[in-house]
Amino acid sequence: MMQQSTFLKTLLLTLALPFAATMAHAETWHVVLQHDKDGDVIAGHNYGLVSAIRNGCQIRIGWGARRSSDPSQTIEHIATPVWVAVRNGNIVEAQLSDFVINLDVMGEAAADHPRRERFGGTEKAVSWRATLKTDGSFNAVWYSPATGAFITRVPQRHPMKWFADCAPLASEPYFPSVE
Repeated sequence: MMQQSTFLKTLLLTLALPFAATMAHAETWHVVLQHDKDGDVIAGHNYGLVSAIRNGCQIRIGWGARRSSDPSQTIEHIATPVWVAVRNGNIVEAQLSDFVINLDVMGEAAADHPRRERFGGTEKAVSWRATLKTDGSFNAVWYSPATGAFITRVPQRHPMKWFADCAPLASEPYFPSVE
């Protein structure tokens, strides 16, 4: 009976540890910078984000929007960039990977939809990728997933939250200054 009890405890611990480790990691993400649509800091510090990047932390970016024609319609996003750049030691720029939007699902594929021209007129889906910066700019490029043809560029400004999975530490630039 004692062996069975010990075995069950060991089995439960073995099954629970990976879950506990996942939960502990999930709790390590924290906001290192929050800014408004003009890049004015609301919380955190730009140098904290730069330090986190230079120390190899993973970065995620959150942003959202409210439809101007119907303020009850909102959308929130969070994404992990495919690359991140630090410009002049204080501006962070992040590129998001391609994302396909099925216009049929959005109800915007109908020929008479008011925004139809924005999507190239005949597309049933569009792909977009975007570059986000800590100055609040968000530059989306839309193109046809079928042909790769450019459709439109959609520059925007958004408040954003920049998350890191580790605490920022003091750091030096990767490359020494060239003088």
